[in-house]
Amino acid sequence: MVPGRGPVKIAAALAVAAAGFGGGLAYKKYKTYLHEKQLHKERDKRRQRDASASEQEQKARAVPKRAASKSRKRPRKRKRVSKRAA
Repeated sequence: MVPGRGPVKIAAALAVAAAGFGGGLAYKKYKTYLHEKQLHKERDKRRQRDASASEQEQKARAVPKRAASKSRKRPRKRKRVSKRAA
């Protein structure tokens, strides 16, 4: 598999094996990183969805600003009809 004879071949084989082993670890770490990244995306989407849903709910329950700040008008007094005209 690797070129050379004797100790050179053994050293080369160990180097290849170590590189393969390190590559495996790096691959595992990369896969873990991607998985965590995906989890973060899903968590953020869920948070946004929950926040927008609660915001919509609050808007539905809230009293419109105009109606809350507007003071009620007093009813107008009726005009009196003079007795002389009748």
